[in-house]
Amino acid sequence: MTESKDKSKRTQEFERRQAVLKDLILRLHAGEDSAKIKQEFQEHFANVSALEISVMERGLLAQGIEVEEIQRLCNIHASLFAGAVAYDRPVSEETEKPGHPVRVLKEENLAIESALDRIARLLEAYLESKDTSLKEGLLKQLGILWEFDKHYARKEYAFFPIMERYGMTAPPKVMWGVDDEIRAQFKELRKLLEADQLDGVREKFDALKYEMAEMVIKEEEILIPMVSDSFTEADWLEIAVASEKIGYCIVRPEEKWAPKTAAITDVKERAAEHKEDGDVHFETGHLSIKELEKVLDSLPLEITFIDAEEKLKYYNNGPDEKIFMRTKNAIDGQAENCHPAKSVPIMKQLVADLKSGKKDVETLWYEELGKFVVVTYCAVRDDEGTFLGTLEYVQDAKSIRGLEGEKRKISE
Repeated sequence: MTESKDKSKRTQEFERRQAVLKDLILRLHAGEDSAKIKQEFQEHFANVSALEISVMERGLLAQGIEVEEIQRLCNIHASLFAGAVAYDRPVSEETEKPGHPVRVLKEENLAIESALDRIARLLEAYLESKDTSLKEGLLKQLGILWEFDKHYARKEYAFFPIMERYGMTAPPKVMWGVDDEIRAQFKELRKLLEADQLDGVREKFDALKYEMAEMVIKEEEILIPMVSDSFTEADWLEIAVASEKIGYCIVRPEEKWAPKTAAITDVKERAAEHKEDGDVHFETGHLSIKELEKVLDSLPLEITFIDAEEKLKYYNNGPDEKIFMRTKNAIDGQAENCHPAKSVPIMKQLVADLKSGKKDVETLWYEELGKFVVVTYCAVRDDEGTFLGTLEYVQDAKSIRGLEGEKRKISE
């Protein structure tokens, strides 16, 4: 009975704090003075937990406030919470070890800030002198800074999916939107500099620098406390493994991090917990036989797989109008029997080159009967390098070849 009362009191206190937080944030969105709101925040709270921020933002979305509106005032939210986010449990010493995703993120943030400072100095010098060598240096430094795209991508593709597993759905949506706004600002700045359209360039760089500096605060004072209360060492290891594939920003980890106690949760094992009978399990997920077949058939490619014994083992039902015809009668037969006699020597030489390791891939292309045919042959090898067979994929690239400009919106 006492425990029930205690829980009730905790729940009531949590709800009271949520009501105050929401009221303050909604008043911010309504345009009330941010300094006054910050003062009230400090009167009500010594600190807030990452969970409280996550629940509050999720509640705002549930009330119908658009993600874009939360993004718009994201910097004000960050300044309100800066220095006030508390960890519910002690910060693990593991996060300070070389290669740990938290340490990597912080080291990259220092590198980003240094790159921004270098660009600021070069930009001022270039705007004064218009020296072409300074412009070359400026564009080179911008190329280095652009590696922040990988830094943000690691949050989006390594951190955010795990956050969502723990029910932190609103913060990733908001932060991803701000990441994209920063990417757009960067691309606009670089485009103007490349074209020597210098009017307003200083202001655009200042705006970019400000937003990137604010993102550093959001990552280190809000995101990291938020996830550190929930993420296990297995989660961090999963992020570290994904980070290797996504890449790093400006600086590289001193060494590979591995925790003492946790082993990575294999994707196949996690998928098996909620699999349907008959699913095929891959390192990157799982599909039913029907899903797998329809996915392969939906690709705008004609796919053929020839095994290590040069037998035709698989083809998909790709585009309706076939370039290279395949039939079920040919399955498990010698692949050379699927080619006209004049093509067999070329095909056999190509497979021999792929099998021996002389080549890993070969692409051919030609025009025929109004099509621009592109044929690619790839060696398929296992993790130990053993040759498993040859993958052939064929497409009519005429429509792709004719694309111009850009299309970023779906058709009506």
